[in-house]
Amino acid sequence: MNVLLLTPPATRLMNPATMQKDLVPAKTWVPLGIAYLTSALRQHNVETHFFDLHDYSWEEVTQVLKDIKPDVVGISCFTFGRTNSLRLARLSRQILPDATIIMGGPHATFFPEQMLESGVVDIVGLGECEVTIVELIQCLEQKENIDSVKGIVFKKNNTVIKTQPRPRITNLNTFAFPAYDTFNLSQYKSPEIPPQYLDLVGTHILTSRGCPFHCNFCSVHTFFGGTWAYRSPENVADEIGILMESQRVQLIYFSDDLFTLDSSRIIALCKEILRRKLDFVWMAETRVDCVDKELLQWMRRAGCFRIYYGVESGSPRILKAANKGFTVDHIRNAFRLTHEAGIEACCFLMVGNPGETPETILETSRLIYEIRPTTMPIMGINTLLPASTQYESAKKQGIIQDDYWLTEDAPPLYTGEYDVDDLIYLQVLLTKNIAPELYENMCQMGFDEEYFRMRRMTNMLTPHAYKA
Repeated sequence: MNVLLLTPPATRLMNPATMQKDLVPAKTWVPLGIAYLTSALRQHNVETHFFDLHDYSWEEVTQVLKDIKPDVVGISCFTFGRTNSLRLARLSRQILPDATIIMGGPHATFFPEQMLESGVVDIVGLGECEVTIVELIQCLEQKENIDSVKGIVFKKNNTVIKTQPRPRITNLNTFAFPAYDTFNLSQYKSPEIPPQYLDLVGTHILTSRGCPFHCNFCSVHTFFGGTWAYRSPENVADEIGILMESQRVQLIYFSDDLFTLDSSRIIALCKEILRRKLDFVWMAETRVDCVDKELLQWMRRAGCFRIYYGVESGSPRILKAANKGFTVDHIRNAFRLTHEAGIEACCFLMVGNPGETPETILETSRLIYEIRPTTMPIMGINTLLPASTQYESAKKQGIIQDDYWLTEDAPPLYTGEYDVDDLIYLQVLLTKNIAPELYENMCQMGFDEEYFRMRRMTNMLTPHAYKA
């Protein structure tokens, strides 16, 4: 049986010169999902091809399907790219009417019935699918009943069938390393990489999956069933060594949802990197309450040059409303220790959590000046994502319903307290306070504080609860 695993083309961006959607967003990091599934299938002698179609035209996608002529097409589906995932499924059905089309990934996991109702998806794989895909392909190849395969959803006699849930594998060492043979790593450049490292060949690695915390705006906890699974330091170091030798990798981004949850594991990894003399630079993401002095010192010795922390806000009230589970003092301490260790301390901020006001924005601004992040904070506006606690609350408020995802619109901002203009206005206030150069650029384009005041026809920011 011939299997083809794909990530869909990216949505084209508007070219200001032609006002046409002909600009392709830059590649960031390789799609590890299909790379892991490819390795799992190849381990069981299944002929498997895989492509990141990020920068492919639909004409090129058509040619890939015609050239390979797979028996099974597997497509990854994330919320932001769900429209193109379904378009890819439709194209696959058109070109390969007899192929079995499988959809997986977070969005498909959260809305399997919507995928099946499209009429072009045969089976949805739920959650992590390294084991599921192997069992499923074996059943399809032997023409056996797929009802026994755990963790899938499909239609049978016009009835949606959801099989028994698949237990999580907590020992990630059992998974084969992701396949890389169709990726040109020199094309992948994360926007978080500083200029001095842009010429290095890089990739990202997952040393663990999941997160035990319950931030209201995040769906990671739900996708991974509330559990955290990890790989051993030796197993991670083995993969690093292979990547350095076979792919000339010199830069790694440990993009775990929570890299340092177990500090002893990361210290052991750092020691293993040093013992094997693996000379590369790396960065990671984690929480401010999951680092300490000893851990950071070992990370620096092993080549870590930057850490991104999900700070979100400098207001105690907002941190509590978002259920972050840490305090402003945790933020201060983490940044102080990171600076002292000689590691660049960077952060993500979010505007628009419940209770946000110009006063809480000012609290965030003051904290940023105090903790001195190495780079300008990456700022976003609170967005509704499926399966998060906030999403379920927004459904009860009538802000959104599940059928929203049948549209082609981007995930909406959380408008439980402010409308979109007000949320942008709050972001402008934060930008003005902590990134004056960026704010100046916005002003030059006409998007300054006054612009949004005029749009709202008022000089007072007022929550919906008090609007007439």
